[in-house]
Amino acid sequence: MYREPHLQKKSNECSDLWHLWKELWDIDTNSKETKDARKKWCNCVTEFGDMVSQEVKTNPRYTSIRKI
Repeated sequence: MYREPHLQKKSNECSDLWHLWKELWDIDTNSKETKDARKKWCNCVTEFGDMVSQEVKTNPRYTSIRKI
């Protein structure tokens, strides 16, 4: 769970896309629909990672966290 609603919403979206891809994968691993679903999921998690990175850089809540 994320404190920030926009991050939780994106996380849920990515989760839903993964479940869709997995259902399609179990039916036919090489179908165009399966490949498209995987591509949508990959794009979603990339966007989510960018959103998390931006949140950490701009949200004052995270300014006191020690950076390694």
